[in-house]
Amino acid sequence: MTSDVLFRTHTSNDFPRLERLFEMAKQDFWNESTVIDWDRPIELPVAMRAPLARILSVVYYGERAALEVASQLIPMVDDEQCKFALAAQVIEEAKHVSVFRRLLGKLDRIYPVTPWSRRVLADLVRVRSAPAKLIGMQLIVENFANHLFHFLARAIPDAQVKEVLTYVERDEKKHTGLAAIYLPRVLRDLPPWQIPYLKAKQMYWGFCLERATYAHRHDADALGIDLYEAMTRVLRAQDRIVGEMGTRRAIWKNQWLERASLASFRRFRDRRAAMREPST
Repeated sequence: MTSDVLFRTHTSNDFPRLERLFEMAKQDFWNESTVIDWDRPIELPVAMRAPLARILSVVYYGERAALEVASQLIPMVDDEQCKFALAAQVIEEAKHVSVFRRLLGKLDRIYPVTPWSRRVLADLVRVRSAPAKLIGMQLIVENFANHLFHFLARAIPDAQVKEVLTYVERDEKKHTGLAAIYLPRVLRDLPPWQIPYLKAKQMYWGFCLERATYAHRHDADALGIDLYEAMTRVLRAQDRIVGEMGTRRAIWKNQWLERASLASFRRFRDRRAAMREPST
């Protein structure tokens, strides 16, 4: 933001839906220190604790990266309504970091970051392009996290874990909403020479995210999560969000690669199902 913009007497009202997101964030505010009964023991089979902790450790690092990216974006966008929504996201991401740190301490421990997760998250923090950060974090990673929380909440029997995931998932929906509302303007004003760069970044992030997910296929299997179903849902949701944006300018998509990726998850699911079938 330039000083001329900073001292204007009037601000534009180009994004009333972002204003509503900001109001929703205030109305939905929850304090992770008080809404969760942290003295309540986690009731989870021992066999599920380590797999869940390994997956939630990736989530924990993702929330830390999302906190950094949201705070980086505030001075990078010009529209005040977007700054408001991002400022609300910063405090929400801080709560997510705190809540998963507490949960992982009770569940098992925080596991080291995996190589593919490190690649995508570190790159999202390092990249200096606001459109790239908005696409990579708000559209791709936040959408993925939103559906991951849904599948985890469905699979995990412990009430406290479900409660944490429900609160966090509610916030993540607003973050993907920010992408659907604000990205069309950003992409419309994008110089043509930046488009190949953005598409290459999306291809890289998508590949890293797919590999990071596949690396946890055994953990997901131990929790009873069908990653083929989960990834199918993630890709459909992303297509729906892009459809709501009304533009595919600078948005990368390759159906052949998506089908190949889904096939690897389907093969793993089918092999595991065959192994569980009783011999005759």
